[in-house]
Amino acid sequence: MEKKNVRSPVSSSEQILEKSTKGATFLMMGQIFTKMITFVLNSLLIRFLSPRIFGISAFLEFIVGTALFFSREAIRLSTLRIKEQLDVEDSEAAAKERSSVFQIAANFAHITLWIGVPLSVFLITWQYRNINSYFVSLPYFTFSILLIWASIIIELLSEPFFIVNQFMLNYSVRSRFESISVTVGCVANFAVIVSYEKSLFHLPNDNSEVSKEGTAILAFAIGKLVHAISLLMCYYFDYLRNFSSEKMFKLRLTKIRAEDGKRSYYFQHDILEHFKKVYFQMCFKHLLTEGDKLIINSLCSVEEQGIYSLLSNYGSLITRLLFSPIEESLRLFLARLLSINNSKNVRLSMEVLVNLTKFYLYLSILILIFGPTNSPFLLHFLIGSKWSTTSVLDEIRVYCFYLPLLAMNGILEGFFQSIATGDQILKHSYFMMVFSGVFLMNCWILIEYLELSISGLIASNIINMLLRIGYCVWFINRFYRQVAIDSSFLVNFTDLKWVSLLGVVIWIIDWWLIGFTKNFQQFSVNIALAFSLLVVILLKERNSLRSLVGKSKLSSSKNI
Repeated sequence: MEKKNVRSPVSSSEQILEKSTKGATFLMMGQIFTKMITFVLNSLLIRFLSPRIFGISAFLEFIVGTALFFSREAIRLSTLRIKEQLDVEDSEAAAKERSSVFQIAANFAHITLWIGVPLSVFLITWQYRNINSYFVSLPYFTFSILLIWASIIIELLSEPFFIVNQFMLNYSVRSRFESISVTVGCVANFAVIVSYEKSLFHLPNDNSEVSKEGTAILAFAIGKLVHAISLLMCYYFDYLRNFSSEKMFKLRLTKIRAEDGKRSYYFQHDILEHFKKVYFQMCFKHLLTEGDKLIINSLCSVEEQGIYSLLSNYGSLITRLLFSPIEESLRLFLARLLSINNSKNVRLSMEVLVNLTKFYLYLSILILIFGPTNSPFLLHFLIGSKWSTTSVLDEIRVYCFYLPLLAMNGILEGFFQSIATGDQILKHSYFMMVFSGVFLMNCWILIEYLELSISGLIASNIINMLLRIGYCVWFINRFYRQVAIDSSFLVNFTDLKWVSLLGVVIWIIDWWLIGFTKNFQQFSVNIALAFSLLVVILLKERNSLRSLVGKSKLSSSKNI
């Protein structure tokens, strides 16, 4: 493991942009590696598991994700706003200042445990008492729930290391450690299932469906626990190697001396106040982001939960592989860049945002044209015939219309969270309350009243995303006008109409010649059409690409 220079500041806008660009690449490569591992193993596991077990596993995943989200997400966002003095010339004073900044970040990480321990106990106890009695009666189900709770607590123990590395924009560290832990966890999960299938160990009521389903849940819990332990060990060894020896920060809660030397504190006041407002807003964001899981757990059968989980896992694969790393890198980049508010940084932020949004829109055009016609064929090829009797192949077509909005909302809300003040975040929370009400009303109408099941849930999510995107676009335009940027965020996308028109023509030709893809020959034709449209997009944006490459070379030459 190469030892990094923990004292080197990330100061200029060019350095922040370069580290963020590299960071997006690191996160993307890490996501591709880990998702490739999980994709292969899940594709093998899905042939052993029924929709019912896939549904309960997705439900347990939801509990873990909810506990972790409410425990740490607001802290991760708030600590990005910690400011450091970058103009300190004395090396000893600079090291002291940086150590103080790291300790502020590490102190805030303790809040994640204070929230996470009682919250996880409440969530798991509440859901355990209300879950279907069939699952409670499965072998080792209670033991599996205890393992899942332990995995949540152990993963939260790694937050001080994560937050400090995040502040330093050490993407490679995070990508490497998460890749290792996810891979080890998936292998542990898969090993338990295969061991059972090969009769290497026995459970009560062996050779029965009950025993098989109990084993699947136990395997899921063991995988989560192994993942959490591996992540904590990686971060801790990195701390011993690169931070502890230089006494950069302490893991225990430590008082920090204020600049005036007259008082001390554990938590920086302005960051703590921002955290409170962010946390309130996060509650509504999570309700809307994960609301589909809450609704489907309440209104749909366990089999339908399994189908929707499969749709989310396979349908949003592009979103998690490509969009999620870019969104996170943008959020960190903007938070650090705009902490120094000058016209150069503001214009750079708008340029980056416009180019990324263009990229998203172009990719959305490709998804909308080729997704609904090709996704059922691809999904059937991946999951085999066991799920073919379900509605999953029909629902994946509808899900393709939701994906572009999911991705676009991610990048626009990432911008909002990076630059919004506490009062603006609070105002956004009130709008989130309204959006939550609209979402719940749409779900009741489309699922309960019109009986559209999963299609109704996807349609409700589409309406939800349109509302959230509309608010963020309004906020972005208002922000740039207030900081004296004359051009509007919206007028930068007028050139998209020609690509959109060409896309419509290609879609008509594709539908007239092929329709829904049924074999690999037709799939090959679709790939050729998609590639031709991609070439047109690259030619259309060749000047922007040249400018981006030129800036990257310039930034690299400055660092040499």
